Amino acid sequence: MGKKFILYFLLCLASVHYLHAQERVTTFGLQVKPIIPIQFFDAGKQEQSVNNIDYIVNPKLGMSFGMVIRKGFTNSLSLETGINFLRRNYDLTINDADSSFSGTSQFRLLTYEIPVLGLVYVRINRQLYMNAAGGISFDIYPTPLFTADTYFTNSIARTSWLQPSLLANVGWEYRTESSGYFYFGASLHRPFQKIYTEYIKYEGESGFRNEKAIFELTGNYITIDFRYFFHEDPEKRKKKTKKEPKVKGASR
Repeated sequence: MGKKFILYFLLCLASVHYLHAQERVTTFGLQVKPIIPIQFFDAGKQEQSVNNIDYIVNPKLGMSFGMVIRKGFTNSLSLETGINFLRRNYDLTINDADSSFSGTSQFRLLTYEIPVLGLVYVRINRQLYMNAAGGISFDIYPTPLFTADTYFTNSIARTSWLQPSLLANVGWEYRTESSGYFYFGASLHRPFQKIYTEYIKYEGESGFRNEKAIFELTGNYITIDFRYFFHEDPEKRKKKTKKEPKVKGASR
């Protein structure tokens, strides 16, 4: 599904003849991106049933925020990078039908991202632009995680401390003459492999059970993107001047 999403927007942009970007402009921005768990992109809840015990790992609303640096190269292409901090929230629910027990706990995963994206712009009117972008995100996972309660333990092991992911977004940008740019859009983030493996051990209220379940956390998500870019003037081209050769005066 992620590949279809990217190809769709790239093909739409390729059919538009008038492209416009920020030639020779380097600008700095800030962004806030709520993380939306959606089952359609394999980013929803996961369930298992083992020995009449149900385990449910349910992603909740998360948050990402950070800074962006954008460099315009030509009239149709820009490069964007930066760094983002992510906080992803989860619920873990264990239902034991034999003892009529149900318990829910929360845990969160903290990560960092360094995206590198190529952007193409379409001018809608004088101040409104549409853009599409695609590239790679280098994701950093600082530490594994361990949580526990009286009836369970939950160990979450990272696959690697650094992993690449596919990143694509589409959005609209309103550009003012002197007050910067305001951006609204959406992004799809899809790691090339699982990011964590979750090991759950259920001991029950009495502590005498020894049931286990394993989940693989994919790390897929979509975000709603809000950005603000500060106003910057285009960089001036340096003109090369040829030095005229000095003419020696005639001897008398």
